[in-house]
Amino acid sequence: MIIPTMKDSALQLESRFSLSPNSLGYCGKKSATAKFKTCIINSRCDGVKDELKNFIVLYPYLKTLGKIINQPFSSYLVIEGYWLGNAELKKAKQNDYLLLLENFKKQGVPDFFIEDLKIKKPKKFIPIHLFHVLHVGVGKASGAVPFNLESINNCMIRWGTVQSLSKKEAMVILNSLKLKKPSAYSLTQIKTSIPFNQKFTPGLKAGDTVAVHWNMIVKKLNKTEENNLKFWTNKVLQLFS
Repeated sequence: MIIPTMKDSALQLESRFSLSPNSLGYCGKKSATAKFKTCIINSRCDGVKDELKNFIVLYPYLKTLGKIINQPFSSYLVIEGYWLGNAELKKAKQNDYLLLLENFKKQGVPDFFIEDLKIKKPKKFIPIHLFHVLHVGVGKASGAVPFNLESINNCMIRWGTVQSLSKKEAMVILNSLKLKKPSAYSLTQIKTSIPFNQKFTPGLKAGDTVAVHWNMIVKKLNKTEENNLKFWTNKVLQLFS
C-alpha cells in the first residue's frame, strides 16, 4: 500500500474534482484523465501538477489563491480552499479580483471577456469554485457548456447524504441551487441517483456525506469539509441574493 505524501494528498484532492469535467472534454487536455485516475486510486500523481497548467479557468484561480495566502498553487490549502472552502479564503481582498483577471489573461482567456469582467466587479471576491460558476459563469470562458441552471448545478460542488446504494449508483439527498429571481439563487434539496466508482470512494455506505461534481460522487466528506463547503456556499450565494 502506498501512503500518499502531503503533496500527493493535495493532488489527489485536485484530481477528484477535476476528473469529471476533464473526462467530459470540458477543460484541460485528454492526457490528464488517466493521470487523475492513477493519482486517486494508486496515490501515484506524476504529471498531475503539470496537467493543471492546461486548465484555462482552474489554473488562474489556483495561482491567485496561492499568491494571496503565500502558498504554491498545488498546495493542499490552496486546492482545498478553491474546491471546498477553508479559513484561508478570508484573506482574499477586493483588489485580488484584478489579480485573477491578470492570470486569466496570461492563461489565454479572450480579452473581450476579461474587459467585461472588469466592468462586472463583484460585491466581494471569494476565490472558490462556486464564485466562478456564478460570477464569471460556468462555460463562459471556454464555451464548453451553456450558462443555465442545469449547468450551474452540474458544475457546482454539491453535497448531500447517501440514502441507499446499488452497484454503480447511490441515492442522495443533494443540496442544489434553485432560482429565486433572475441571477439570484438559493439552496434546495433534491433526491436523485448519482453514479459512483467504488475505486474512488471505497467503503461508501448509506449515511455518508458526499461531494458531487458533474454527476459523479467524487469524495466522501468529513464533518469539517462539509461545514466548510456549506459555509462558503452560503457566503457566495449572499453575493447573488
